[in-house]
Amino acid sequence: MATRYAGMDGGDRYFGYRDMMRLLWICSTVPPYNSFLFRALSENPGISLRVVVNELAETRHPWKHDLTRGLNLRPIRRVAGIDWGLLREAIWSKNTLVTIAGWNVPAVILFVSLLAAKRAAFVLWTDTPDLDSPRHPIKAALRSRWLRWIFSRALAVMGTGSPALDALRQMGCPEGKMLNFPFFVDLEHYSKSGVTSVTDKELHFLSLGRIENAVKGHHLAVEALGRVVERTGRIDWKYTIAGIGPDSDELLSMIASRGLAKQIILVGWLEPEEVRDFLRVSDVLIHPSLQDAYPAAVLEAMALGTPVLGSNAAGSVLDRVEHMKNGCVHTAGDVSELSEQIEWVLQHRDAVDDMGRAARITAESWPVSKAVKIITSLTNISDT
Repeated sequence: MATRYAGMDGGDRYFGYRDMMRLLWICSTVPPYNSFLFRALSENPGISLRVVVNELAETRHPWKHDLTRGLNLRPIRRVAGIDWGLLREAIWSKNTLVTIAGWNVPAVILFVSLLAAKRAAFVLWTDTPDLDSPRHPIKAALRSRWLRWIFSRALAVMGTGSPALDALRQMGCPEGKMLNFPFFVDLEHYSKSGVTSVTDKELHFLSLGRIENAVKGHHLAVEALGRVVERTGRIDWKYTIAGIGPDSDELLSMIASRGLAKQIILVGWLEPEEVRDFLRVSDVLIHPSLQDAYPAAVLEAMALGTPVLGSNAAGSVLDRVEHMKNGCVHTAGDVSELSEQIEWVLQHRDAVDDMGRAARITAESWPVSKAVKIITSLTNISDT
């Protein structure tokens, strides 16, 4: 007995096994949202998942918890820069669907090129590509031709939300190939139980992310809060910044120079459980990124019923935050606009509660079961 799945181009492809999709997932690393997704896929009795990662550990995000525990996972094994096991699979495998994220590593580029050449079953996944990245004209032209060829051969090209899909469209990806496949967070883990009203209490702001001002823009939030104090004299708030990075000392100096050391604290690195705990005691997430493909912090906050004041340079803000409904969106780098939104929040505590409830409702529209359904629908497995 064989099984069959229908490609998006309408052609049939066959698997030589019964009622089981063998899914090979190649990615850069395993952050918490990938760990959660992989566990959800592994729990599906119709999926046999194997994961290959470019890095088992990431120095920029030094998680102490083993996010790979219990997964069928291995690192890329390079000999002369090439993972020969992946190449053999690309050449000989006829019963595996391959999903590829982080396709900018030479070994993976070669791998996906072989999959495309042999018309194997593969899916691409990307967050918002950087269309403005500088490249030599010849390299840019070759890359564009290669991408169009890869897109044409892929079963599907998945993007994290509408910003990624818009970018893929500009890169020449066929409309019929694109699927919306964002990051997913554990809605039960980030339950809204125990969250208290913000009315008549000190308001707690929180930012999560690497302390790298040119990317995450924490200094913009500090400047915006300083302007609120200068303008109104209000200090009935606290602001916590969680993360590590090269600009920590510069940020501390900035906080001290503005006389905000009692209001703003840096707590350093947080593990996933600690992130949830800090979100649980915070009222508003400030996410003032200057460039940020699809930050999971926004999704985690909204899952917990925490409204977001986020910039329009963050993909998940553009994708999920409805201005003045479940949060506020400001123009990236516009300190005055962010400052006005912070002041408005301080003046309208009851609206923060309403926004938080709306944020949770938005989060609930993206359960991980939707991710599993999307992946299984790509195969359309049926007995033949």
